[in-house]
Amino acid sequence: MLLFAGMFLLADRAWERQLTERHHSNLASEVASKRTRLESVINSLVHATIGLSAYAEARPGLDVEEFERVAERLYRRDPEVFRSLTLLAGSRIHFVYPLEGNREALGLDVAEHPEQGDSFRRVMDSGQTVVAGPWELEQGGVGLLVRSPVGVPGSVDGVTNGSPSAPLFTMSSVALDFEAILERAGFGQGSGLVQLAIKGRDGTGARGEVFHDPQEIAAGPIEWRQTVSFAGGEWVLLARPAEDAIPTARPPAWWAFGIVGTLALGGLSWRVTGYVRDRRRLLAQYHALVSNLEDATLVVRGTRLLWTNPAFRRATGRTPGVLGTVEDLALFHPDDIEGLPADLDFSEEDPEPSGRQVRVLMADGHWRFHLLRWVPIPWEQGQAMLLILVDVHENRMLFEALAQARDLQDALFEAMPGHALVIGEEGRVYRSFGDAWARGEVDAEGPGAIVGHCVEELLPEPVARQFLAVVRRALSEGALQETEYLLDPGVLHPAGSAEGYAPGECREDGQRWFEARVRPIAAHFEGRAAVVWHALDVTARRHLEERLQTLAWQDPLTEAANRAALERAFPRMSSRARRQGEQLAMIFIDLDRFKPINDQYGHAVGDQLLRRLSAALADQLRAEDLLVRLGGDEFLILTGSLASRDEVPPLIERLRGVFETRWELTLDDGALVSVVVTASIGVAFHPEHGESLSELIASADRAMYRVKGRGRNAVAWVEGDDVR
Repeated sequence: MLLFAGMFLLADRAWERQLTERHHSNLASEVASKRTRLESVINSLVHATIGLSAYAEARPGLDVEEFERVAERLYRRDPEVFRSLTLLAGSRIHFVYPLEGNREALGLDVAEHPEQGDSFRRVMDSGQTVVAGPWELEQGGVGLLVRSPVGVPGSVDGVTNGSPSAPLFTMSSVALDFEAILERAGFGQGSGLVQLAIKGRDGTGARGEVFHDPQEIAAGPIEWRQTVSFAGGEWVLLARPAEDAIPTARPPAWWAFGIVGTLALGGLSWRVTGYVRDRRRLLAQYHALVSNLEDATLVVRGTRLLWTNPAFRRATGRTPGVLGTVEDLALFHPDDIEGLPADLDFSEEDPEPSGRQVRVLMADGHWRFHLLRWVPIPWEQGQAMLLILVDVHENRMLFEALAQARDLQDALFEAMPGHALVIGEEGRVYRSFGDAWARGEVDAEGPGAIVGHCVEELLPEPVARQFLAVVRRALSEGALQETEYLLDPGVLHPAGSAEGYAPGECREDGQRWFEARVRPIAAHFEGRAAVVWHALDVTARRHLEERLQTLAWQDPLTEAANRAALERAFPRMSSRARRQGEQLAMIFIDLDRFKPINDQYGHAVGDQLLRRLSAALADQLRAEDLLVRLGGDEFLILTGSLASRDEVPPLIERLRGVFETRWELTLDDGALVSVVVTASIGVAFHPEHGESLSELIASADRAMYRVKGRGRNAVAWVEGDDVR
């Protein structure tokens, strides 16, 4: 009686512990699910802001109608979550959609806002997307603010808010309904057995403040902490079970069974003292069974099935009748039966003590891997076999997944463009990957191989120091690093075939540009802290970028600045002059009778003359002055800040001196021709004769045409009728 009562209590404690652990595991899964859904919802919404920023960067002349069309398409994707979409010029909100209900936000200086200023500066300083808030919005309600920079981060000087010229957009910002996000992430659903809170306002993670805690759990013990990562920051999801969240109550029938069983065994003990030997054998049988209750268990004699435990019936959904056979159960996968005793006759002890892995058909119709072992036990006045099925399916799947992941990793490394190195903290190269090695262009293990060497042995000293600094920064910060560097072909990185390089890709000294992304390895590589260094040869791209940058702001014929460069420089130069209380001068130069030169000698000679005139004019200017070819035979000069208009006449005299020169030009047949060309010049001042660039050019143009009307080859000033 005492033994049964003790076993009953032990089983009860084990059952209670199992219920607790199972429920705790379910709650942990629920918390992880909430975190995953919240992370997915936020990241999907962040892409809208990034897309709006990319559009504004591609369209610097974006007006309000075009902005509303773009914003409306984004807004219609999820009107329940989107509160507003805005574009900032400088630090002020320039555009907002929808305007209804958000009109109060127009013109808001975000940099000076007591709550939103920090996130604005973070975006401008880092050039990265930032998720700010949640905060009370100017237009009412609580929202998240997702901000993404437009173009390269930098100073907001030069923004002409309120000016007729186009604004310089600095970032886009999308306001999201915080409560709608929580509802979509499932925070308003569930069993109510988990209490949740969120900390990390403005995406600051664990160091931030708690901003969502409806049940005030942050001050107490926290069971789970889950990091919610998204572009621009992270939150920490705090969770704990509700006080009454763990149902461990056992049914009354269980307690009745324990009491009745204890009393019954006690009574029988007194009445069956003559059967002590049988009782001991039964106790041994019970002990063998109870020790394996957590695993599916069968008792068989030969091929005949004698008994199954509840775990077996729950797992397989089978309740076999008495005197059935193991074969009748159709329990094992046909391909695995060959490794079991013939006809499933378990009369002999298993010769493999470690067991056999077999697939067992479960109640849900799926096959799961189990470890099958059988051992002899006494049972009902005879010998029988105890068959134990231990579920090892998850372990088997894990090992197979690890093997597949390793194969996939090796395939990815071999197929990646460029190549990669595993570099330790001390600078030693441990492994090489990449398509160059996969193609056999480089012998990673033979003579000249880099594996096993330190970067100091392989690279010039300055580059080696740069490599080590990037590796150690990546390991100390635990974050991805990027770097660019110049190397001779074949030094550290595969040289490839020299004839495969396009003209202009290499520098004059033969060096090439490489771009590397350096990521720390979370688990130590072979017991050592290390990073993966992935490098790409970007020489051709760098050359193309430099060429495109030059073409964007330079006149291809004369190499003077073009109209786009003037429009870019004017806001900056005018703002500086305004701050200093000074002015600018716009000088409009139109060549006199240039068309007859083209007609008489050809456009090639005319182009020679324009190039030489442009170079001569540039030599007469100060470093802060800007020479622009407006088109054809027209040039503009925008001077730097002038303390007085008296600084302009000496400049005009120097410019006119250029047109007193006789130019020796070469014809197509090699002959020389001497030409003289004069110019009509108009002068206007900013801001008196034009606040905007177009007004200033128009004023100088009118003055120039006054010269044309009075005989050419002279200078006219906007402020007077006299031509000098």
